[in-house]
Amino acid sequence: MTLSVISGIAAFALYTLASLFVFSQFRGQTQPSRQSILIPGSLALIAHIVSLWGIMVTPTGLYLGLFTAASTVAATCVLAVLVSCLRRSFEWINAIVYPFAALTLPGMLWISSDNVQPLAHGLGTHVLFSILAYAVLAIAAAQAILVKIQDHQLKEGHIRGLMRLFPPVQVMETMLFEAIWVGETLLTIAIASGFFYVDNLFAQHLVHKTVLTLIAWVVFATLLVGRHLRGWRGRTAIRFTLSGFTVLLVGFFGSQLVLEFILHRN
Repeated sequence: MTLSVISGIAAFALYTLASLFVFSQFRGQTQPSRQSILIPGSLALIAHIVSLWGIMVTPTGLYLGLFTAASTVAATCVLAVLVSCLRRSFEWINAIVYPFAALTLPGMLWISSDNVQPLAHGLGTHVLFSILAYAVLAIAAAQAILVKIQDHQLKEGHIRGLMRLFPPVQVMETMLFEAIWVGETLLTIAIASGFFYVDNLFAQHLVHKTVLTLIAWVVFATLLVGRHLRGWRGRTAIRFTLSGFTVLLVGFFGSQLVLEFILHRN
């Protein structure tokens, strides 16, 4: 059994353990203990990175199939959340990112496509910023769903259940737009580096990704401009965030699924 597989299995176990800690404390309606959530999550992330490195980095380039890309996005989400936890109480979102990261590992370890060829190392900058953008905007989408739940409960007259453990809706919205600003910045760099490093970004097997990514960029940019000029928030912010992320998700993972497993192309 290779180091990548051993590390991947260890990461899966640690993510599962951390998820159980989160859910058990949420059931008790108390604020989760930072140490019991962050320590196993940090160890899981280290094992996850070791496993990813062994699978993704090859002598001929960067292997980035569908499941490897999904697992890389998940690891980046975990890293972003752990760093955020150092600045503010952000542990509750681990209830989403830890299970997601765990679920991506089996596919990365045991499902592969022979049609995917490693990317040239020169594309590393473009790929890195693309993954970072997807991950941060995924966190923003999760945040938007939580804000939607809070908004619905407020309209019913009270906050109940697990939502009582979350920050006030105003703080949640502020965190949502912070994530969108960071994600949009990373997405801008990813698009710009793509035009610089990719010989023909509108080649047949890239045009759908490029067009959908540009549409997502416009959606998020429109939301940020609307927030600045017209104070958009609440349901408008939620709709724009989820719409933009859905387009981005289809643009990458949907097209990658078709290319790898239906058309058998990389």
